[in-house]
Amino acid sequence: MKMKTLLLTSAIGLTLSAPAAMANEPSFSYVSASYVELDEADTTFDGFQAELSGRVGQHLFISGSYAQLSGGWADVSNVDFDIAYGRLGIIFGETDQVAFYAGPQVQYINADFGLGSDGDFDLGSESSTDYGAFGGARLMLTSRVELNGEISYVDMDNDDYTSYSAGARVYLTPYLAATGQMNFGDLDGFSVGVHYRF
Repeated sequence: MKMKTLLLTSAIGLTLSAPAAMANEPSFSYVSASYVELDEADTTFDGFQAELSGRVGQHLFISGSYAQLSGGWADVSNVDFDIAYGRLGIIFGETDQVAFYAGPQVQYINADFGLGSDGDFDLGSESSTDYGAFGGARLMLTSRVELNGEISYVDMDNDDYTSYSAGARVYLTPYLAATGQMNFGDLDGFSVGVHYRF
């Protein structure tokens, strides 16, 4: 909790103190890296995520992401996740300040289970490939602050996951931004990182 408070406070301070930097429209072509923390079933999982997104023509974008997360239960067991997403987005209702998008997505997830606080004793692994959909909006609140909101749905074999997110990108230069995002729904948590648009 102290780490979460520190990171969110730093992000707010950065937003208020950053010098003006012009970003003309919501970004769909970028590379980003983030620290991620998610809570599920009274357990906290944390790790990193990297994402690459590219706009294709006027109304489409393709993105892919990869995350490594780990967590455990009372120093008895541990699980490591490798999670990858592939997305095809359709952009619509776009103006200079706002853009809406939606499309299909595919998720690959692999879980390695182990005993001990570091999962030293291997208990096996499980993996699955699942499909879903996503949609959201991006808004240039000012020339240096981009807001975003999104809903994501994945139909898994044993369960369905619906998550909601709200975040911001604060541009320190016309291309480089600091990012922060809150996640709600079946998975609660947050992420902070950096974003470079091209």
